[in-house]
Amino acid sequence: MAASVSAWAQPYGYAINSKGYDLDDSRVAALWRIDLATGAEEYIGWTGRGDFIDVEGLGFSEDGRLYGADDSTHTLVLIGTETGNAIPVGGSRSNMGIRLGTSMDFGLTFTCQGDLLVSSSGTESLYSADPDTGEVELIGSLGVPIVDLTVIGETVFGIGLGTDGAGGVAAPNLYRIDPEAPAAELIGALGPDASPYIQAGLAADEDGQLWAITDRNSVPPSEDRLPSEILRIDPHSGEATRVAETLVGIESLAIASPGACDRGLAPPTGSVDVPLLSPAGLLFLAALMLILAMRQLRLRATN
Repeated sequence: MAASVSAWAQPYGYAINSKGYDLDDSRVAALWRIDLATGAEEYIGWTGRGDFIDVEGLGFSEDGRLYGADDSTHTLVLIGTETGNAIPVGGSRSNMGIRLGTSMDFGLTFTCQGDLLVSSSGTESLYSADPDTGEVELIGSLGVPIVDLTVIGETVFGIGLGTDGAGGVAAPNLYRIDPEAPAAELIGALGPDASPYIQAGLAADEDGQLWAITDRNSVPPSEDRLPSEILRIDPHSGEATRVAETLVGIESLAIASPGACDRGLAPPTGSVDVPLLSPAGLLFLAALMLILAMRQLRLRATN
């Protein structure tokens, strides 16, 4: 059912317009393939045919299977990248073990170790999930409404809720997530290029570049159905650069399986790593400089 994304050239991503608008219901709560450079979209198929009408978090496993978390039924699903069809992992709906009616607003990502992490902006919490059964286990509170997650190497990133239900600014920032603590450490604000938004999808491409798509459909107090916004994000500062617009109502994004696992996060652009000597190396360098200085003094004395 699932297809590997390695055949697609970057930058393309998969997203679901769970808060979309279209006269054709099958084109809302559907899987789309999006050109992140231009915003051009390709319809793949409807995920809502099994009543999974609010799939938010999306993420690829190491073997290229696309997972999603449906907030309407609290179900971890597998999604076909050629059909858009969603089926519950383990064969059971509501398999996450969360009480129905609880507003979760999921995000998710796989780590380089193969662990499946799930965030909830509704509860401001972090969970681990079993990719075979869907069952989640609470890791702990993050204290921040994180709407989606992704990884570059060993670093887990989260993007915050943009606007709350009353129209106030919530947490339109990039965070570094520590799954062990757990904790959300502020990296920085997305900045002025990021228009007001509600939910968002966050993902990293195979080159370790962060991307986001933000949902701007009826951002309180407005009722305007604005197109979603594609952002490229600096993982070191959190600053976003607006790239393009795309479909209305996107809250998710998946690009590739966990990447940069062998090399980690690249240093900031323009920085240069300065090699440091060991204590023994420093001692040798000091001795060498002393010998050279003494030799220079002898030469001067003979002259």
